[in-house]
Formats: sequence, C-alpha cells, structure tokens
Amino acid sequence: MKKVGALLVKVQYGVSVVAALALLVMIGYEVFARYVLRSSLMGIEELMLFPIIWLYMLGGANASYEKSHIECGILTLYVKKEKSQKIFEAVKRTLCVIILTWLCYWGFFFYSYSLKTWKLADITFAPLFFANVALTVGFVLMLIYAVRDVIAAYGNLFKVLKSKGKSKERSEEK
Repeated sequence: MKKVGALLVKVQYGVSVVAALALLVMIGYEVFARYVLRSSLMGIEELMLFPIIWLYMLGGANASYEKSHIECGILTLYVKKEKSQKIFEAVKRTLCVIILTWLCYWGFFFYSYSLKTWKLADITFAPLFFANVALTVGFVLMLIYAVRDVIAAYGNLFKVLKSKGKSKERSEEK
C-alpha cells in the first residue's frame, strides 16, 4: 500500500511540474510576443487556465498529503485534555471525509456533464473537460489523504481511550 501511495505522490508531483513548466512557457512566450514582436497571441490567457486549474487542485491535494493546508485552529486553543483533543481531531477528520465525498460526487457529475455537452473555450475552442477533470482528480486525491488522516485520528483516539482505561484499572486495583 505504501508503494502505491508513493507512486501516487510521484505522479501528482510530476503532473504539477509539467503544468508549471507549461504555464512558464506560455507566459514567457506571451511576454516575448507582446514586448519583442509587438503582437499578441490570441487565446493564450485562455489556454493558461488549464495548467492553472491543475496546479491549484494538485496543490490542494499536495497540502492534504503533507498536512500543510491552512487550518483555523481556534478551538484547539481551548481544548486542553488529551482525550478531548483526540475526539475533536477525529470529528474534524470525519467531517473532512464527508465533505470531500460530496465534492468528489459533484466533481464527477460536473466532469461527466462537460463530456456530455462538449463545452469548448470561446477563443481557442479547446475542450473544457481537460480543466474540469482536474476538479475530480484533485478532490479524489484529497479524499484519499483525508481517509488516511481519519484512520490515523481514530487510531490515536482509541490509543488514548485504551491507555485511560488501563490507568483507571490500575488506580482501582490499588
């Protein structure tokens, strides 16, 4: 399972690098064409949206993988007991899985709709499903990492509950 996870992350990073390089080339060409050749390439901004969306969604998935995404942890400042912290963490991770499951469903529906209607970009006539699939892929990756986190959170909660139960048994024996 770890090998599959490592391969998934490598592919994710690889696609991110390719999207970033494609975006860099497009921006570089647009600057060269505009300021050196004194002309503009029609639709380049429209084409830039594809790697931008992929970078955005894969960046979110990467943050989920690394657990480095932005959190508002105000409640954790007030929760002092270890057991309460672990319960809060498990509930928070469970809510993430529920929300991401809904977003995956929505993303897949949106992608299938874009395939069915075959929407095209206005200037370049590029099929928009290339951008729409990024939503589905990003949400699925985030869901995979959220499931990993919820399993870990419940594992930590059960360890704390088990250790608290053992400490109660020891104090009752005395």
